[in-house]
Amino acid sequence: GMKHSVDFSVYPYQLKDAEWRAKLTAEEYQVLRECGTESFGKGEYCAFFPKTGYFKCKGCEFPLYSSAAKFKDCGWDAYSVCFYTGEKCHVGLRDHGEVCCNNCGSHLGHCFFGERKSATNERH
Repeated sequence: GMKHSVDFSVYPYQLKDAEWRAKLTAEEYQVLRECGTESFGKGEYCAFFPKTGYFKCKGCEFPLYSSAAKFKDCGWDAYSVCFYTGEKCHVGLRDHGEVCCNNCGSHLGHCFFGERKSATNERH
């Protein structure tokens, strides 16, 4: 995949590389810390639509999306709106529409606008 040069030092939640590797599986590390892409339709949560609760970052357990914001999409998990604390958004947007956790900087996927698939016209 495409290598991104993300400056993880700007995020509040910090672990040493060895700690990340111990905490995550090899695939999770590749996706979260090296901005890889999960295999299409592979996600364990693709068909999981809880009525209550929220989805959190696999890296640091920071709350990211309400379960109410999740909607059915074509093979990856999809969300229409994310959590905020005051003005601070829990999900960050980096170059090329990349979406990340604003607590630890882990890569979450990409955001697409203007597809009319959700009320907010966003798909994360």
